[in-house]
Amino acid sequence: MVELEKGKALFEQQQYKEAIEVLNIFLLQQNNNADALYTRAISYRKIGEFEKSIDDFSTILERLPDEPSLLSERGVSHFHNKNINAAMNDMNRAVELEPNKPYRYASRAYIRANIDIEGAIEDYKKAIELDPKDDIAHNNLALLEENAGRMSSAKNHFNAANKIIGYHPKKGTEINNSTSSIGKVMLEIFTSKNTRKEYFNFLKSFFKNNP
Repeated sequence: MVELEKGKALFEQQQYKEAIEVLNIFLLQQNNNADALYTRAISYRKIGEFEKSIDDFSTILERLPDEPSLLSERGVSHFHNKNINAAMNDMNRAVELEPNKPYRYASRAYIRANIDIEGAIEDYKKAIELDPKDDIAHNNLALLEENAGRMSSAKNHFNAANKIIGYHPKKGTEINNSTSSIGKVMLEIFTSKNTRKEYFNFLKSFFKNNP
């Protein structure tokens, strides 16, 4: 298990190529180890090897076809691989499996905004309904509403996000309407606190003692 721990340590240091090299060696001996496959899948995505990332997630999903965290993460990799339909299929299934988890809706909204802005807005609203203190969801919803010309609602959500994070802009500052607002939606996969927490909970819950 030395290579596995070393690979995960390299991953934590954001040395993704080096992590993959070490995990490759480990997986030659234990090719079904879900912990290693999961970590390598994220690492592949980080360096732009999206098809390999998808393959690793799919390998684990053969054993756990209804694990929402895996479906969501594979959906992200499909999205980066420019396969929106496959990404939405995975995200929809993840939402079905965990309909009361706000992060499921926020994750789907991030992808959905590229094809269905109104649907993405509804997803962010649902995420906020389930977690009113989700500053990222408030911010992203505001950006989409700003883009749709709903300036008053957008301003309210920007203000809500600012209040949650303790940011106080100068009085009188107005939001800046821009056709590029959608491109500013901020949900950096695996660097957000929600995704990192989910990753470690996932490993702890499912794969701690899995050979």
